[in-house]
Amino acid sequence: MDYTNHNTTLRTNKHLNLEERFYVEKRIAAGDSVTAIATVLGRSRTTIYTELKRGSVVQIRQGKACIVYVADSGQLTYEQQRLGSFNTMKLDSIESFMLWVEEKVFKEHWSFDAAVGYAKRQCIFARNEMVCTKTLYNYLHQGLLGVKAIDLPLVVRRSMRKSIVRKHKRELGQSIELRDATIETRKEFGHWELDTVRGTKDKTDNVLVTLLERKSRLYIALRCPSAYACDVKKTLEAWLTTFRKNVELGTICKTITADNGLEFADISELEDEILSIYFAHPYSAWERGSNKRHNGLFCRFIPKGKRIETVSDDTLQRALHWCNNLPRKILHYKTPQEVFLEEVNKIVDLSTVQFHIAI
Repeated sequence: MDYTNHNTTLRTNKHLNLEERFYVEKRIAAGDSVTAIATVLGRSRTTIYTELKRGSVVQIRQGKACIVYVADSGQLTYEQQRLGSFNTMKLDSIESFMLWVEEKVFKEHWSFDAAVGYAKRQCIFARNEMVCTKTLYNYLHQGLLGVKAIDLPLVVRRSMRKSIVRKHKRELGQSIELRDATIETRKEFGHWELDTVRGTKDKTDNVLVTLLERKSRLYIALRCPSAYACDVKKTLEAWLTTFRKNVELGTICKTITADNGLEFADISELEDEILSIYFAHPYSAWERGSNKRHNGLFCRFIPKGKRIETVSDDTLQRALHWCNNLPRKILHYKTPQEVFLEEVNKIVDLSTVQFHIAI
């Protein structure tokens, strides 16, 4: 039996050339569909869509801006991207980089992306002496690294779970809906997310009150005697007092967003002309996603079931130091501590004032 639609034949020279790009430009200008163009060129539609995205430019026609595909632009972008392309399977030429990454993963518990981004930013290796994050994960699954999947906590923990929206009538203060929309952009410094970390469900055990500054991702954990609302309020109030003695430093904390847990029932009393406090919707952890994410990182040092009161201050400080000195892709591979101190320096010269904040 003959199969007319078989697709087992491997195709070589898959990249478009300049002549084919001019053909795409003419056909698109004529209003032809992507499917028709892909069929004639013997490429997938994804290839054509990628090419259109790569080579599209903004032009002014009849006084109006419009986006059009230009073959020359697509070819130029393609050639520039190919400059950084090389054979990543030359393991002998990247051996030192792979050993360095393994050391960062094992000793400092960095992710692959943090290691790659930091190496690029600090120019530790030449570009042809290292590979990208995706290639490192490919090596991981191919067994080419000394690192195993079990050594990367999130690789074995990730799972998809359908969210369930529930209604709840508890209102402890201002809703997050009343919060200024500009806070969502994370461009302004001084907006914090608040949560608690518990080791056990024992009401007599300590808890940790955790805060995260949204722009810098600086993470703070404060020891609290219990999860009772009065203790949480006192702990938070003491932290605010440490830097609010200085008028300029008072703007370090402009807003705090907490969840609807009963442990935060009294914190609205801390609001003043500088500080506003908001509460996220019930069962909506994504509205304080950064804080939740850092709680997960922090709990690598304090596993569930361990009483917080038995955790030493040295362990807490070591965990905080690791969290705040981990390079972040979203910060262009700077650390939260670097970004936080840069922002504080814009407010006041740190050499002229002393204040305590755990970083």
